[in-house]
Amino acid sequence: MKKIVVYIVISSIMSSVMTIAVYKKYTKEDSQLFPYRSSLERTIPSNSSSLISSSGLPDFTRVVEKTIHAVVNVKNYSKKYSNRLNFDPFDFFFGFPDDFGGRGKIPQRNDIPGLHGSGVIISPDGYIVTNNHVIKDADKIEITLSDQRTYRAKLIGTDTSTDIALLKINEKKLPFIYFSDSNKVQVGEWVLAIGNPFDLNSTVTAGIISAKNRNLGILRGETQTAIESFFQTDAAVNPGNSGGALVNTNGELIGINTAISSNSGNFIGYSFSAPSNLVGKVIQDIKKYGTVQRAYLGVRGMDLSKAEYLKSYNNETHQNIKPQQGFLIGEVFDKSGAYEAGLQKGDIIKNIDGKPIQNVADLSFIVGTKHPGDKVKVNIIRNREKKTFNVTLKDSQGRTKIRKREEITPSELLGATFEILGKDYKKDFGINYGIRITEIRTGRLSSIGMEEGDIILSINGEKIRKPNDVDRILKRYKGDVTIKSIKQNGQVYIAGFEMN
Repeated sequence: MKKIVVYIVISSIMSSVMTIAVYKKYTKEDSQLFPYRSSLERTIPSNSSSLISSSGLPDFTRVVEKTIHAVVNVKNYSKKYSNRLNFDPFDFFFGFPDDFGGRGKIPQRNDIPGLHGSGVIISPDGYIVTNNHVIKDADKIEITLSDQRTYRAKLIGTDTSTDIALLKINEKKLPFIYFSDSNKVQVGEWVLAIGNPFDLNSTVTAGIISAKNRNLGILRGETQTAIESFFQTDAAVNPGNSGGALVNTNGELIGINTAISSNSGNFIGYSFSAPSNLVGKVIQDIKKYGTVQRAYLGVRGMDLSKAEYLKSYNNETHQNIKPQQGFLIGEVFDKSGAYEAGLQKGDIIKNIDGKPIQNVADLSFIVGTKHPGDKVKVNIIRNREKKTFNVTLKDSQGRTKIRKREEITPSELLGATFEILGKDYKKDFGINYGIRITEIRTGRLSSIGMEEGDIILSINGEKIRKPNDVDRILKRYKGDVTIKSIKQNGQVYIAGFEMN
Protein backbone atom coordinates (compact mmCIF):
# COMPACT_ATOMS: atom_id res chain seq x y z
CA MET A 1 0.00 0.00 0.00
CA LYS A 2 2.83 2.41 0.89
CA LYS A 3 4.48 1.65 -2.46
CA ILE A 4 1.26 2.57 -4.28
CA VAL A 5 0.99 5.87 -2.37
CA VAL A 6 4.63 6.73 -3.09
CA TYR A 7 4.12 5.85 -6.76
CA ILE A 8 1.06 8.13 -6.97
CA VAL A 9 2.91 11.02 -5.31
CA ILE A 10 5.92 10.62 -7.60
CA SER A 11 3.66 10.40 -10.66
CA SER A 12 1.84 13.57 -9.62
CA ILE A 13 5.10 15.46 -9.15
CA MET A 14 6.46 14.24 -12.49
CA SER A 15 3.21 15.18 -14.23
CA SER A 16 3.36 18.72 -12.79
CA VAL A 17 7.02 19.10 -13.76
CA MET A 18 6.31 17.91 -17.30
CA THR A 19 3.30 20.24 -17.63
CA ILE A 20 5.36 23.25 -16.58
CA ALA A 21 8.24 22.18 -18.83
CA VAL A 22 5.96 21.82 -21.83
CA TYR A 23 4.36 25.19 -21.11
CA LYS A 24 7.75 26.90 -20.86
CA LYS A 25 8.97 25.22 -24.03
CA TYR A 26 6.03 26.30 -26.14
CA THR A 27 5.83 29.84 -24.72
CA LYS A 28 9.56 30.52 -24.68
CA GLU A 29 9.65 32.28 -28.05
CA ASP A 30 6.61 34.43 -27.34
CA SER A 31 7.82 35.35 -23.85
CA GLN A 32 10.95 36.81 -25.39
CA LEU A 33 8.73 39.24 -27.24
CA PHE A 34 6.24 39.99 -24.48
CA PRO A 35 5.68 38.11 -21.18
CA TYR A 36 2.52 36.06 -21.05
CA ARG A 37 1.27 34.60 -17.80
CA SER A 38 -0.67 31.36 -17.83
CA SER A 39 -3.01 30.04 -15.17
CA LEU A 40 -0.10 27.93 -13.89
CA GLU A 41 1.73 31.06 -12.73
CA ARG A 42 -1.10 33.14 -11.29
CA THR A 43 -0.76 34.26 -7.70
CA ILE A 44 -4.01 36.20 -7.31
CA PRO A 45 -7.03 33.97 -7.95
CA SER A 46 -9.63 35.73 -10.09
CA ASN A 47 -12.98 36.51 -8.47
CA SER A 48 -11.88 34.84 -5.22
CA SER A 49 -12.49 35.70 -1.59
CA SER A 50 -9.09 37.44 -1.51
CA LEU A 51 -10.73 40.26 -3.50
CA ILE A 52 -13.38 40.86 -0.84
CA SER A 53 -12.62 43.13 2.11
CA SER A 54 -13.89 42.65 5.64
CA SER A 55 -16.73 45.02 4.80
CA GLY A 56 -17.88 42.69 2.03
CA LEU A 57 -16.89 45.11 -0.74
CA PRO A 58 -14.32 44.43 -3.50
CA ASP A 59 -10.71 44.93 -2.41
CA PHE A 60 -8.20 45.47 -5.24
CA THR A 61 -5.20 46.50 -3.14
CA ARG A 62 -3.15 43.41 -4.01
CA VAL A 63 -3.87 43.83 -7.71
CA VAL A 64 -2.90 47.50 -7.61
CA GLU A 65 0.29 46.74 -5.70
CA LYS A 66 1.33 44.34 -8.47
CA THR A 67 0.60 46.64 -11.40
CA ILE A 68 0.70 50.33 -10.54
CA HIS A 69 4.49 50.67 -10.75
CA ALA A 70 4.49 49.28 -14.30
CA VAL A 71 2.35 52.14 -15.64
CA VAL A 72 4.34 55.21 -16.70
CA ASN A 73 3.79 58.80 -17.76
CA VAL A 74 4.56 59.50 -21.42
CA LYS A 75 5.37 63.03 -22.56
CA ASN A 76 5.51 63.96 -26.22
CA TYR A 77 7.82 66.90 -26.88
CA SER A 78 6.81 68.24 -30.26
CA LYS A 79 7.33 71.54 -32.04
CA LYS A 80 4.04 70.88 -33.79
CA TYR A 81 2.09 71.19 -30.53
CA SER A 82 4.28 73.81 -28.85
CA ASN A 83 1.44 76.34 -28.83
CA ARG A 84 -0.51 74.21 -26.37
CA LEU A 85 0.68 73.04 -22.98
CA ASN A 86 -0.42 69.52 -22.01
CA PHE A 87 -2.58 69.14 -25.10
CA ASP A 88 -3.93 65.67 -24.54
CA PRO A 89 -4.01 62.65 -26.89
CA PHE A 90 -7.77 62.32 -26.53
CA ASP A 91 -8.10 65.64 -28.37
CA PHE A 92 -7.47 63.74 -31.60
CA PHE A 93 -10.73 61.88 -31.04
CA PHE A 94 -13.00 64.25 -29.19
CA GLY A 95 -11.90 67.86 -29.75
CA PHE A 96 -11.70 69.72 -26.46
CA PRO A 97 -12.53 73.42 -26.12
CA ASP A 98 -9.51 75.73 -26.45
CA ASP A 99 -9.80 76.82 -22.84
CA PHE A 100 -10.20 73.27 -21.48
CA GLY A 101 -8.62 73.17 -18.04
CA GLY A 102 -7.53 76.80 -18.36
CA ARG A 103 -4.74 75.90 -20.81
CA GLY A 104 -4.25 78.60 -23.40
CA LYS A 105 -1.60 79.49 -25.93
CA ILE A 106 1.96 80.13 -24.83
CA PRO A 107 4.96 81.57 -26.69
CA GLN A 108 6.65 79.35 -29.29
CA ARG A 109 9.76 77.56 -28.05
CA ASN A 110 11.38 74.15 -28.46
CA ASP A 111 11.00 71.13 -26.19
CA ILE A 112 7.55 71.89 -24.87
CA PRO A 113 5.46 68.82 -24.08
CA GLY A 114 2.60 68.95 -26.55
CA LEU A 115 0.93 65.72 -25.47
CA HIS A 116 0.92 63.65 -22.35
CA GLY A 117 -0.47 60.21 -21.82
CA SER A 118 0.32 56.86 -20.26
CA GLY A 119 2.25 53.74 -21.13
CA VAL A 120 2.66 50.20 -19.82
CA ILE A 121 5.99 48.47 -19.14
CA ILE A 122 5.67 45.01 -20.68
CA SER A 123 9.15 43.58 -20.09
CA PRO A 124 11.84 44.03 -17.43
CA ASP A 125 14.31 45.40 -20.00
CA GLY A 126 12.27 48.52 -20.73
CA TYR A 127 9.80 47.88 -23.54
CA ILE A 128 6.72 50.07 -23.20
CA VAL A 129 3.43 49.97 -25.10
CA THR A 130 1.26 53.05 -25.53
CA ASN A 131 -1.13 54.57 -28.07
CA ASN A 132 0.21 55.83 -31.38
CA HIS A 133 -1.70 59.09 -30.94
CA VAL A 134 0.15 59.74 -27.67
CA ILE A 135 3.55 59.92 -29.39
CA LYS A 136 2.46 61.11 -32.82
CA ASP A 137 4.75 63.78 -34.35
CA ALA A 138 7.09 63.58 -31.35
CA ASP A 139 10.55 65.16 -31.58
CA LYS A 140 11.40 63.64 -28.21
CA ILE A 141 9.58 61.16 -25.97
CA GLU A 142 10.11 61.25 -22.22
CA ILE A 143 9.10 58.49 -19.80
CA THR A 144 8.56 59.10 -16.09
CA LEU A 145 8.30 56.05 -13.83
CA SER A 146 6.10 55.89 -10.74
CA ASP A 147 9.19 56.61 -8.59
CA GLN A 148 9.79 59.77 -10.68
CA ARG A 149 12.87 58.49 -12.49
CA THR A 150 12.91 59.98 -16.00
CA TYR A 151 14.21 58.49 -19.25
CA ARG A 152 14.32 59.41 -22.88
CA ALA A 153 12.49 56.76 -24.90
CA LYS A 154 13.32 55.35 -28.31
CA LEU A 155 10.40 54.81 -30.68
CA ILE A 156 10.64 51.22 -31.91
CA GLY A 157 7.58 51.30 -34.15
CA THR A 158 3.95 52.32 -34.56
CA ASP A 159 0.75 51.02 -36.12
CA THR A 160 -1.98 53.48 -37.10
CA SER A 161 -4.45 50.67 -37.84
CA THR A 162 -4.65 49.76 -34.15
CA ASP A 163 -3.35 53.03 -32.63
CA ILE A 164 -0.50 51.16 -30.91
CA ALA A 165 3.14 52.19 -30.46
CA LEU A 166 6.14 50.39 -28.97
CA LEU A 167 8.80 52.33 -27.04
CA LYS A 168 12.05 51.35 -25.32
CA ILE A 169 14.01 52.87 -22.44
CA ASN A 170 17.52 51.89 -21.40
CA GLU A 171 16.96 50.25 -18.02
CA LYS A 172 16.89 46.77 -16.49
CA LYS A 173 14.90 44.92 -13.83
CA LEU A 174 11.85 47.10 -14.24
CA PRO A 175 8.40 46.17 -12.90
CA PHE A 176 6.17 44.99 -15.73
CA ILE A 177 2.72 43.59 -16.41
CA TYR A 178 2.08 40.19 -17.93
CA PHE A 179 -0.25 39.83 -20.90
CA SER A 180 -3.44 37.82 -20.51
CA ASP A 181 -5.60 36.13 -23.16
CA SER A 182 -8.19 38.79 -23.97
CA ASN A 183 -10.37 36.21 -25.74
CA LYS A 184 -11.27 34.87 -22.30
CA VAL A 185 -12.51 38.21 -20.98
CA GLN A 186 -16.19 38.10 -20.06
CA VAL A 187 -18.79 40.85 -19.98
CA GLY A 188 -19.46 41.70 -16.34
CA GLU A 189 -16.03 40.90 -14.91
CA TRP A 190 -14.14 43.40 -12.77
CA VAL A 191 -11.34 45.44 -14.36
CA LEU A 192 -9.01 48.24 -13.26
CA ALA A 193 -7.85 51.18 -15.40
CA ILE A 194 -4.43 52.55 -14.43
CA GLY A 195 -2.96 55.70 -15.92
CA ASN A 196 -2.17 59.38 -15.55
CA PRO A 197 -5.36 61.41 -16.12
CA PHE A 198 -4.86 65.19 -16.18
CA ASP A 199 -1.12 64.45 -15.73
CA LEU A 200 -1.81 63.01 -12.25
CA ASN A 201 0.49 60.02 -11.87
CA SER A 202 -0.60 56.54 -10.82
CA THR A 203 -4.37 56.88 -10.78
CA VAL A 204 -6.52 53.74 -10.44
CA THR A 205 -10.22 53.35 -11.22
CA ALA A 206 -12.40 50.24 -11.15
CA GLY A 207 -15.33 49.05 -13.21
CA ILE A 208 -16.62 46.14 -15.22
CA ILE A 209 -16.47 45.04 -18.83
CA SER A 210 -19.68 46.52 -20.21
CA ALA A 211 -19.38 45.11 -23.73
CA LYS A 212 -16.94 43.58 -26.18
CA ASN A 213 -16.11 44.09 -29.86
CA ARG A 214 -17.09 47.75 -30.13
CA ASN A 215 -16.38 49.38 -33.51
CA LEU A 216 -16.37 53.16 -32.99
CA GLY A 217 -14.88 54.46 -36.23
CA ILE A 218 -12.44 56.70 -34.34
CA LEU A 219 -9.36 55.45 -36.23
CA ARG A 220 -10.75 55.83 -39.75
CA GLY A 221 -9.43 59.37 -39.99
CA GLU A 222 -5.92 57.97 -39.61
CA THR A 223 -6.17 54.95 -41.91
CA GLN A 224 -8.60 52.99 -44.08
CA THR A 225 -7.27 49.75 -42.56
CA ALA A 226 -8.44 50.50 -39.02
CA ILE A 227 -8.95 47.50 -36.76
CA GLU A 228 -11.42 48.36 -34.03
CA SER A 229 -12.73 45.74 -31.64
CA PHE A 230 -12.65 47.57 -28.31
CA PHE A 231 -13.57 46.47 -24.83
CA GLN A 232 -16.14 48.87 -23.40
CA THR A 233 -15.85 49.50 -19.66
CA ASP A 234 -17.38 51.81 -17.09
CA ALA A 235 -14.05 52.32 -15.31
CA ALA A 236 -13.50 56.10 -15.18
CA VAL A 237 -10.95 57.13 -17.83
CA ASN A 238 -10.07 60.76 -18.50
CA PRO A 239 -7.62 62.82 -20.59
CA GLY A 240 -4.13 61.45 -19.99
CA ASN A 241 -5.25 57.83 -19.56
CA SER A 242 -4.49 57.09 -23.22
CA GLY A 243 -1.99 54.25 -23.46
CA GLY A 244 -2.56 53.14 -19.87
CA ALA A 245 -3.34 49.65 -18.63
CA LEU A 246 -6.64 47.84 -18.34
CA VAL A 247 -5.97 44.89 -16.03
CA ASN A 248 -8.01 42.00 -14.70
CA THR A 249 -8.24 40.85 -11.09
CA ASN A 250 -5.11 38.72 -11.56
CA GLY A 251 -3.13 41.89 -12.30
CA GLU A 252 -2.69 40.93 -15.96
CA LEU A 253 -2.95 43.18 -18.98
CA ILE A 254 -6.16 42.66 -20.94
CA GLY A 255 -6.22 45.98 -22.81
CA ILE A 256 -4.69 49.37 -23.57
CA ASN A 257 -6.99 52.30 -22.74
CA THR A 258 -7.56 54.22 -25.95
CA ALA A 259 -10.70 56.38 -25.97
CA ILE A 260 -13.67 57.69 -24.03
CA SER A 261 -17.25 58.34 -25.04
CA SER A 262 -17.77 62.01 -24.34
CA ASN A 263 -18.97 65.31 -25.77
CA SER A 264 -16.98 67.41 -23.32
CA GLY A 265 -13.71 65.45 -23.28
CA ASN A 266 -14.28 64.20 -19.74
CA PHE A 267 -15.52 60.77 -18.70
CA ILE A 268 -19.30 60.46 -18.68
CA GLY A 269 -19.85 56.72 -18.48
CA TYR A 270 -17.87 54.58 -20.90
CA SER A 271 -14.29 54.08 -21.99
CA PHE A 272 -12.75 51.84 -24.64
CA SER A 273 -9.63 49.69 -24.69
CA ALA A 274 -7.77 47.77 -27.38
CA PRO A 275 -7.70 44.05 -26.42
CA SER A 276 -4.37 42.58 -25.33
CA ASN A 277 -4.30 39.83 -27.97
CA LEU A 278 -4.40 42.42 -30.75
CA VAL A 279 -1.89 44.65 -28.95
CA GLY A 280 0.42 41.69 -28.41
CA LYS A 281 0.35 40.70 -32.07
CA VAL A 282 1.17 44.25 -33.17
CA ILE A 283 4.13 44.77 -30.85
CA GLN A 284 5.40 41.26 -31.52
CA ASP A 285 5.49 42.05 -35.24
CA ILE A 286 7.14 45.43 -34.67
CA LYS A 287 9.86 43.93 -32.52
CA LYS A 288 10.46 40.85 -34.66
CA TYR A 289 10.02 42.20 -38.19
CA GLY A 290 10.27 45.97 -37.84
CA THR A 291 6.75 46.47 -39.19
CA VAL A 292 3.29 45.03 -38.63
CA GLN A 293 2.52 42.02 -40.83
CA ARG A 294 -1.06 42.75 -41.78
CA ALA A 295 -3.19 39.99 -43.29
CA TYR A 296 -6.38 40.51 -45.28
CA LEU A 297 -9.30 38.25 -46.10
CA GLY A 298 -10.07 40.26 -49.22
CA VAL A 299 -13.73 41.19 -48.75
CA ARG A 300 -15.83 44.25 -48.11
CA GLY A 301 -19.31 44.22 -46.64
CA MET A 302 -21.51 45.11 -43.68
CA ASP A 303 -23.02 43.95 -40.42
CA LEU A 304 -26.27 42.07 -40.78
CA SER A 305 -27.41 43.62 -37.51
CA LYS A 306 -27.81 47.04 -39.18
CA ALA A 307 -31.39 46.86 -40.41
CA GLU A 308 -31.33 50.15 -42.36
CA TYR A 309 -28.32 49.06 -44.46
CA LEU A 310 -29.71 45.58 -44.91
CA LYS A 311 -33.01 46.97 -46.19
CA SER A 312 -31.16 49.01 -48.81
CA TYR A 313 -29.12 45.96 -49.83
CA ASN A 314 -32.24 43.79 -50.15
CA ASN A 315 -33.94 46.40 -52.32
CA GLU A 316 -30.90 46.66 -54.57
CA THR A 317 -30.33 42.91 -54.95
CA HIS A 318 -33.99 41.80 -54.73
CA GLN A 319 -33.20 39.52 -51.80
CA ASN A 320 -34.87 38.99 -48.45
CA ILE A 321 -32.03 38.57 -45.96
CA LYS A 322 -33.22 38.96 -42.38
CA PRO A 323 -31.31 40.89 -39.68
CA GLN A 324 -29.03 38.46 -37.85
CA GLN A 325 -25.53 38.01 -36.50
CA GLY A 326 -22.95 37.74 -39.24
CA PHE A 327 -21.04 39.62 -41.92
CA LEU A 328 -22.57 40.05 -45.38
CA ILE A 329 -20.01 40.10 -48.20
CA GLY A 330 -20.74 42.94 -50.60
CA GLU A 331 -17.52 42.68 -52.63
CA VAL A 332 -14.72 40.15 -53.07
CA PHE A 333 -11.42 41.61 -54.25
CA ASP A 334 -9.68 40.05 -57.23
CA LYS A 335 -6.64 37.84 -56.51
CA SER A 336 -7.37 37.94 -52.77
CA GLY A 337 -7.42 34.88 -50.54
CA ALA A 338 -11.22 35.03 -50.39
CA TYR A 339 -11.48 35.21 -54.19
CA GLU A 340 -9.16 32.26 -54.74
CA ALA A 341 -10.97 30.18 -52.11
CA GLY A 342 -14.34 30.75 -53.79
CA LEU A 343 -16.14 33.22 -51.52
CA GLN A 344 -18.75 35.30 -53.33
CA LYS A 345 -20.82 38.47 -53.02
CA GLY A 346 -23.90 37.70 -50.93
CA ASP A 347 -22.20 35.08 -48.76
CA ILE A 348 -22.84 35.50 -45.03
CA ILE A 349 -19.78 34.79 -42.88
CA LYS A 350 -20.90 33.14 -39.64
CA ASN A 351 -17.57 32.13 -38.08
CA ILE A 352 -13.83 31.95 -38.73
CA ASP A 353 -11.76 29.17 -37.18
CA GLY A 354 -14.72 28.30 -35.00
CA LYS A 355 -15.05 31.84 -33.60
CA PRO A 356 -18.46 33.45 -34.19
CA ILE A 357 -18.64 36.51 -36.44
CA GLN A 358 -21.37 38.82 -35.19
CA ASN A 359 -20.22 42.04 -36.84
CA VAL A 360 -17.39 43.89 -38.58
CA ALA A 361 -15.45 44.23 -35.32
CA ASP A 362 -15.32 40.44 -34.89
CA LEU A 363 -14.09 39.95 -38.44
CA SER A 364 -11.43 42.66 -38.30
CA PHE A 365 -10.18 41.46 -34.91
CA ILE A 366 -9.79 37.80 -35.87
CA VAL A 367 -8.11 38.57 -39.19
CA GLY A 368 -6.10 41.34 -37.52
CA THR A 369 -4.36 38.83 -35.26
CA LYS A 370 -3.23 36.75 -38.26
CA HIS A 371 -0.22 36.98 -40.57
CA PRO A 372 0.06 36.76 -44.36
CA GLY A 373 0.21 33.09 -45.30
CA ASP A 374 -1.96 31.95 -42.38
CA LYS A 375 -4.83 29.65 -43.30
CA VAL A 376 -8.29 30.14 -41.81
CA LYS A 377 -11.49 28.11 -42.03
CA VAL A 378 -14.43 30.30 -43.00
CA ASN A 379 -17.98 29.07 -42.48
CA ILE A 380 -20.65 30.83 -44.49
CA ILE A 381 -24.29 30.66 -45.54
CA ARG A 382 -24.97 30.85 -49.28
CA ASN A 383 -28.52 30.61 -50.53
CA ARG A 384 -29.55 29.21 -47.12
CA GLU A 385 -26.94 26.46 -47.37
CA LYS A 386 -23.95 26.13 -45.03
CA LYS A 387 -20.56 25.94 -46.70
CA THR A 388 -16.94 25.89 -45.49
CA PHE A 389 -13.92 27.42 -47.25
CA ASN A 390 -10.22 27.21 -46.44
CA VAL A 391 -8.73 30.64 -47.11
CA THR A 392 -5.06 31.57 -47.28
CA LEU A 393 -4.69 35.16 -46.10
CA LYS A 394 -2.56 37.62 -48.05
CA ASP A 395 -1.03 41.05 -47.48
CA SER A 396 -2.21 44.18 -49.29
CA GLN A 397 0.09 43.33 -52.20
CA GLY A 398 -1.35 39.84 -52.60
CA ARG A 399 1.65 38.12 -51.05
CA THR A 400 1.63 35.28 -48.53
CA LYS A 401 5.21 35.86 -47.40
CA ILE A 402 6.21 37.76 -44.28
CA ARG A 403 8.59 40.55 -45.18
CA LYS A 404 10.75 42.69 -42.93
CA ARG A 405 10.67 46.47 -43.06
CA GLU A 406 13.84 46.72 -45.17
CA GLU A 407 12.18 44.58 -47.87
CA ILE A 408 9.26 46.99 -48.24
CA THR A 409 9.72 49.97 -50.55
CA PRO A 410 8.26 53.38 -49.64
CA SER A 411 6.01 53.32 -52.72
CA GLU A 412 4.49 50.05 -51.46
CA LEU A 413 3.60 51.79 -48.22
CA LEU A 414 1.84 54.42 -50.29
CA GLY A 415 -0.31 51.63 -51.72
CA ALA A 416 -0.32 52.71 -55.36
CA THR A 417 1.23 52.16 -58.78
CA PHE A 418 2.18 55.03 -61.08
CA GLU A 419 2.90 55.88 -64.69
CA ILE A 420 4.79 58.67 -66.39
CA LEU A 421 2.49 61.53 -67.29
CA GLY A 422 1.61 61.50 -71.00
CA LYS A 423 1.59 64.54 -73.29
CA ASP A 424 -2.20 64.71 -73.34
CA TYR A 425 -2.42 64.95 -69.54
CA LYS A 426 0.32 67.59 -69.44
CA LYS A 427 -1.55 69.62 -72.05
CA ASP A 428 -4.96 69.22 -70.42
CA PHE A 429 -3.72 70.25 -66.96
CA GLY A 430 -1.15 72.81 -68.12
CA ILE A 431 1.82 71.14 -66.42
CA ASN A 432 5.14 69.70 -67.60
CA TYR A 433 5.89 67.23 -64.78
CA GLY A 434 4.11 64.76 -62.51
CA ILE A 435 3.11 61.07 -62.37
CA ARG A 436 -0.38 59.59 -62.61
CA ILE A 437 -1.88 57.06 -60.17
CA THR A 438 -3.00 54.05 -62.22
CA GLU A 439 -4.00 51.80 -59.33
CA ILE A 440 -4.57 52.47 -55.65
CA ARG A 441 -4.77 50.00 -52.79
CA THR A 442 -4.97 50.23 -49.03
CA GLY A 443 -2.08 52.45 -47.93
CA ARG A 444 -0.93 55.95 -47.11
CA LEU A 445 -2.43 57.57 -50.23
CA SER A 446 -5.88 56.03 -49.85
CA SER A 447 -5.90 57.14 -46.21
CA ILE A 448 -5.60 60.80 -47.27
CA GLY A 449 -8.30 60.57 -49.94
CA MET A 450 -6.24 60.15 -53.11
CA GLU A 451 -7.75 58.17 -55.99
CA GLU A 452 -6.87 56.51 -59.27
CA GLY A 453 -6.30 59.14 -61.94
CA ASP A 454 -4.92 61.76 -59.55
CA ILE A 455 -1.60 63.32 -60.57
CA ILE A 456 1.19 63.67 -58.01
CA LEU A 457 3.22 66.83 -58.62
CA SER A 458 5.64 66.90 -55.70
CA ILE A 459 6.64 65.22 -52.44
CA ASN A 460 7.92 67.51 -49.69
CA GLY A 461 8.44 70.21 -52.31
CA GLU A 462 10.50 68.05 -54.71
CA LYS A 463 9.04 67.69 -58.21
CA ILE A 464 8.09 64.18 -59.35
CA ARG A 465 8.79 63.33 -63.00
CA LYS A 466 8.87 59.52 -63.02
CA PRO A 467 7.68 56.70 -60.71
CA ASN A 468 11.20 55.93 -59.44
CA ASP A 469 11.34 59.45 -57.97
CA VAL A 470 8.83 58.38 -55.30
CA ASP A 471 11.16 55.82 -53.67
CA ARG A 472 14.23 58.00 -54.21
CA ILE A 473 12.69 60.92 -52.31
CA LEU A 474 10.84 59.00 -49.59
CA LYS A 475 13.91 56.97 -48.60
CA ARG A 476 15.36 60.22 -47.28
CA TYR A 477 12.38 61.08 -45.10
CA LYS A 478 10.91 59.86 -41.84
CA GLY A 479 8.06 61.63 -40.15
CA ASP A 480 5.75 64.07 -41.92
CA VAL A 481 5.37 63.82 -45.70
CA THR A 482 3.44 66.38 -47.76
CA ILE A 483 2.13 65.54 -51.22
CA LYS A 484 0.92 68.08 -53.75
CA SER A 485 -1.36 66.70 -56.44
CA ILE A 486 -4.04 67.55 -58.97
CA LYS A 487 -7.41 65.83 -58.71
CA GLN A 488 -9.18 64.63 -61.85
CA ASN A 489 -11.41 67.73 -61.78
CA GLY A 490 -8.33 69.98 -61.93
CA GLN A 491 -8.36 70.97 -58.26
CA VAL A 492 -4.96 71.29 -56.59
CA TYR A 493 -4.86 69.02 -53.53
CA ILE A 494 -2.29 69.15 -50.72
CA ALA A 495 -2.33 66.48 -48.02
CA GLY A 496 0.11 64.84 -45.66
CA PHE A 497 0.74 61.72 -43.63
CA GLU A 498 3.36 60.29 -41.33
CA MET A 499 6.06 58.07 -42.85
CA ASN A 500 7.58 55.71 -40.32
